[in-house]
Amino acid sequence: MKIVLDAYHALFPSGGIARYTRGLVSELTKILPAEEITLLYNRFREPGEVWKPDAGNLRIRQIYLPRHFLGWVWNSLNWPPIESFCGSVDICHGLHFVLPPARKAHRVLTVHDLTYLRFPHYFTERRLNEHGYQQELPRGLARADAVIAVSHRTGEDLVELLKVPEEKVRVIYEGVEPHFFNLLEENEAAAIRVRYGLTQPYLVFLVGTPEPRKNLLNTAAAARKAAPKLKLVLIGPQGRLAALLGGNFDNITFTGVVAEEELPAILSGARISLYPSCYEGFGLPVLESMACGVPVITSNIGALPEIAGGAASLVDPHDVNSIAGAVSELLGDEALQSRLKAAGRKRAAQFTWQRAAAETLSLYRELI
Repeated sequence: MKIVLDAYHALFPSGGIARYTRGLVSELTKILPAEEITLLYNRFREPGEVWKPDAGNLRIRQIYLPRHFLGWVWNSLNWPPIESFCGSVDICHGLHFVLPPARKAHRVLTVHDLTYLRFPHYFTERRLNEHGYQQELPRGLARADAVIAVSHRTGEDLVELLKVPEEKVRVIYEGVEPHFFNLLEENEAAAIRVRYGLTQPYLVFLVGTPEPRKNLLNTAAAARKAAPKLKLVLIGPQGRLAALLGGNFDNITFTGVVAEEELPAILSGARISLYPSCYEGFGLPVLESMACGVPVITSNIGALPEIAGGAASLVDPHDVNSIAGAVSELLGDEALQSRLKAAGRKRAAQFTWQRAAAETLSLYRELI
């Protein structure tokens, strides 16, 4: 079986698509001969290093053309096919939006969420999202032989909003990296936290990609109201997070983008992990916080209740008092903290990249 995966997003250090790419590919290389896998990088001025797991003969193919230009050629001319770049291919898997034409390859497209189609006002990069969700995604879906949705909520959105046939959709959950469970010794973790200036108790918000839908203003207001003596630590690109906060940085600490191996130290040191996003198609930061043994407060809408699975405190993300009330309740109830910590670890352990890769490989084999 010869598989090509679009690895473009692995060029970037953070973001949910980048983490999905690395997690899925790493596990696929463990259950398939590495020489059967090709990572396709379409890049032009993107500065990131080409990423590849340590997996023997895994192949890299780079196309040095602007991604939008190549997408336009593929969509306008339905040419050149993926085989022109990678030779004989059995499966071509697009991990976000883009799916090229093919001569014989079966094609799979992963869809992470359709939030933009429901709530376009939650996004600042309207032009980019308009191109992705209104042009690239429908074309990719039309080409796909099968569509992977990362949650049942996303699967239902695909059927409802884009009229994808239900039988074409397969729900395959994302996974949690093992190092979120295997925590560092406390002295090592504390040393990492000190480097980020985290020497006092704090709340944490692993933001991911900064967008209005992440609900920073309400989260910050709720944290100040419920826990004025605790800092709210925001993990993500500082400039964009600061812009979303509109200049009010009271009780806020920015870490910037945190290296993957250091995330567990910062998450595990928090009193509470907050993730009251207005809408998500999955919500990996919820599971990563749970894996670290941190009680989680998240939203009662989108895919987040599905992913939390009863192991988090759910709130109305549009209501500051709802978020603040959950923070106050959790800080004041040690029994509730203990219950959510234990339930969260158990819940997060159900989401593994091994399982995601095995289910993805099963789908490949069904298509072939």
